[in-house]
Amino acid sequence: PNSDTILHWVKQWDGEDVQVHSWYRDQDQLVYQDPLYEGRTSLISGSDASLRLARVNLQDQGRYLCLASTSEDDRMTSVTLTVRAPVSKVDIVLVNNIVTCKSGGIYPRPELTWSVSPRPATVAQDTTEVHEDDRGLYDISGSLRTVYSDTVSVYSCSVHNEHSARKATIRLHSLMQSVPKSEVVLPCYASGLDDITWTFNHNQTILRRQAGQEEVVETEWQQHVRDLSESGSLRLYVTSSAQSEGTYRCTLRYADEEEVTHIELKILENPMAADKPP
Repeated sequence: PNSDTILHWVKQWDGEDVQVHSWYRDQDQLVYQDPLYEGRTSLISGSDASLRLARVNLQDQGRYLCLASTSEDDRMTSVTLTVRAPVSKVDIVLVNNIVTCKSGGIYPRPELTWSVSPRPATVAQDTTEVHEDDRGLYDISGSLRTVYSDTVSVYSCSVHNEHSARKATIRLHSLMQSVPKSEVVLPCYASGLDDITWTFNHNQTILRRQAGQEEVVETEWQQHVRDLSESGSLRLYVTSSAQSEGTYRCTLRYADEEEVTHIELKILENPMAADKPP
C-alpha cells in the first residue's frame, strides 16, 4: 500500500460481502469492519497487502477477496481459507475392566477404531460417542470391555479423520505380587526414554523424564525408587500393602502415539502366601 492505495479485504458469505479489513489514507480504516473480525486483523508490514488473521476459528472458513485500487490500476485476487483442528492428543485409561479412549477439539469429524492383541475369543463390547461443542469442534470417546487374560494383552485405539491421526495403546500386564520390604521390577517397554512418566493409582506421579533432561523423582517416592532401566522398567522398593499396593502406570509419549503399561501390584503381608497362585 502507498498513499493513493485503497485496499479492502472482504469475505464472501451467503451471497454477501462481509467487511474484514480496509486500508486507505495511509492507515487502517475499521469503522465498517464486521464485529466477528474485531481485533483479529492486520496487514503484513511493508509493501505487502496480505492479511494477517489472528485466533482463527471454524467460522473463518471461506472465500476472501482482496480488492486493491490505485490511481493507475484496479486489481482483485481471491484466497480460499480452510480451517482444520488436528487430533493432538489421545488419552487411554483402564477403570473397572473398561478401557476408555478419549480425544477432543477436532475438526473435521473424527472416527475411532480399536485393535486388540491377542484377539479375544469372545466379542468385546465397543461403545463410541461423538459430540460437537459450541465452537463446531468434535470430542470423541470410545470404551471397550476387557477380557481377562493371565498374559499381557494390548488394546490400541486410533482417533483419525482425513487430515490427521494419533494412536494410544494400553498394555495390560498380568497381576504382579511382592512382599513387604523387598524390591520389585515393574516392566515397561520403551523404544526410547524421550518422554516417560510413572504414576501410582492414576493421579500420583512417581517420576518423569523428558528429552534432554534428567529424570525427576517426586519427593515422597525418592526412598522407594531404586532405578529406571533403558527400557523404562522401574525397580521399586515396596513397603506395606497400605503404601505400595495398587495400580502403576508407565506412560510413554512419542510424536504421534502414546503407550501405557498398566500393572496391578499386590503386596502379600504373609510371605508364605507368595508361593500360592493368585
